[in-house]
Amino acid sequence: LGIDNLKAGRSSGWMMARCIPAPGKVAIFVGSHRFHGHEMREVGYRSYLRETAPELEIIDTQVNLEDLSLAHEAVLDLLRRHRDLKGIYLAGGGTEGAIAALREESAPGQVALVCNELTETTRAGLADGYVSAVISTPIPALARATTAAMIAALAGSRPPEAQTVLPFEIYISENI
Repeated sequence: LGIDNLKAGRSSGWMMARCIPAPGKVAIFVGSHRFHGHEMREVGYRSYLRETAPELEIIDTQVNLEDLSLAHEAVLDLLRRHRDLKGIYLAGGGTEGAIAALREESAPGQVALVCNELTETTRAGLADGYVSAVISTPIPALARATTAAMIAALAGSRPPEAQTVLPFEIYISENI
């Protein structure tokens, strides 16, 4: 049960390509190279940009262990080492740290940021221009699908489905 992470990654690549007006570098952060969801998001992001935005150079994948302090320091480091950094995709956590680093070192919208899950922090980032877009898991629909699957499994009324893929939600500053 969940969203299609490959599509989420490709969608983030689509958003990134449209948010960046000129050639430059983009980064991607994952929590771990061992988390399948993050890996699929990274594959989707890279494949979309490779196919449609070859002018965007993808920096080696950054690992932040979904820790806001590590994400904060890593984003600050990237901003200082790569003056032509145009975008960051956070395929996992550490969002609060990344947004804080952008607020410290750049102007709103100077670096496009696509991240996951609509929270108070990402909502504020959308409102003030530090976050370009948020891909979010539809939690109420996920809870309903999970409950329905558990009830069906307990009742034995139907064989369990191998996968239930839910459509993800996309938020921008205009629909928060």
